[in-house]
This record gives sequence, C-alpha cells and structure tokens, in this order.
Amino acid sequence: MNSDIYSNGCNYPIPYKFSKFLLYSSCILSISSINALYMDDLYVSFYFLFLFLTSINFWRKLEYGLRRNIDKLFVYIGVLYFPSYLYLLKSEFYKKMYLYLFICVLWFNILEHILCYFNSPKWIIVHMAMHIYTFFMSLFIFVL
Repeated sequence: MNSDIYSNGCNYPIPYKFSKFLLYSSCILSISSINALYMDDLYVSFYFLFLFLTSINFWRKLEYGLRRNIDKLFVYIGVLYFPSYLYLLKSEFYKKMYLYLFICVLWFNILEHILCYFNSPKWIIVHMAMHIYTFFMSLFIFVL
C-alpha cells in the first residue's frame, strides 16, 4: 500500500478521510447526554451535550485553534470532575468497573501519544476506543 496514505494520518491537520471516523465515534457522546437526561442529572447531561458538540465541531474540520482548545477544555473538565463520581456509586462492582474503564482511557491516551510519536495512523483507532470507553463510563456513572 502507499505509505503516503498512512503518513498523512499523523500530521495535523489530518485529512477528512481519517478524521471522519473520529467524527462518527464522537456521536456516541450524544447517547451519554440523553442517558444522563433520562436519569435526571442535568449538569452531566449538559456536560456530555457540550462535549459532543465541541468534539464533532473539532473533528469535522480539523485545525489547531479555538475549536480544538474548547474541545480539550471540556475533556480536561471531565477528567477532573468524573472521578469524584466514583465515590458516589453504591455498588462496589460499579466502582471497580468505572475505575478500570477510567484507567483504560488513560492507557489509551498514552498509547495514542506513542503511536503519534512513531507516525502510526493507528492512533485514530485508539482515540475512537477512548470515545467508546467514555460512553461506557457514563453508563456506569448513572447506575446510582
């Protein structure tokens, strides 16, 4: 296969042929927002809604700038805020599952940076996995 196809997946901004998969996997965050609204957690519902909107806004046309910074800000807010939910979960099973999922997301983040360092476009798959794992973490949060 052509090596240019693969090397373009690591340069920013990445072409839409790569970022479209990240755009589609970001859409799963809208389900987290609906789930939080159904469980009457308005603040978390708004968080996932804004995270969904900033994420799809960034991945639809990738470029460094304000849209990327806003998306990263919402991600960092979630990384700091949602571990506090771990103490609110009633069941020990859900606490452990949430903790394991959170650790997996952190490992995916490290793996993503390693893959980018070695110019492997497979970081996109790892980032999509982070979107999916975040969705599953949101499911465990609302089992209160």
